[in-house]
Amino acid sequence: MQSWIPPSACLVPQGGNQCDFCNTPGTERFYLCQNFEMNGRLVFRNGQGAFGTCLKCAELIDAGRWSSLAERAFQKFMKHHAVPRVDAVSVRLQFADLVRLFADHRKESRQLSEAGDLHGEATN
Repeated sequence: MQSWIPPSACLVPQGGNQCDFCNTPGTERFYLCQNFEMNGRLVFRNGQGAFGTCLKCAELIDAGRWSSLAERAFQKFMKHHAVPRVDAVSVRLQFADLVRLFADHRKESRQLSEAGDLHGEATN
């Protein structure tokens, strides 16, 4: 179990080959997103970026099941981090905020299917 780091310091996007929401190994889809601030920090270095997701999180995004996505991310985070019980509500709210901001800033018609598409044309 990893030591606890406040979520605002480690939420997204992590890059690499894990889901940016639930941290499951392997990314299946990428979603273009305009930059936004989370806890006073920009999520991407530039004006936009992409969130890499596992298949389950991609299904939740495609279905617009935002609360289910936030809950999945929260549960996976809690499973792998030693979060004090008193901080659980705060962590859950931060995941809800992250998902809400992602939904608000996502470029809906721009889904990237593979990592190689990040520098090419987006597909739907």
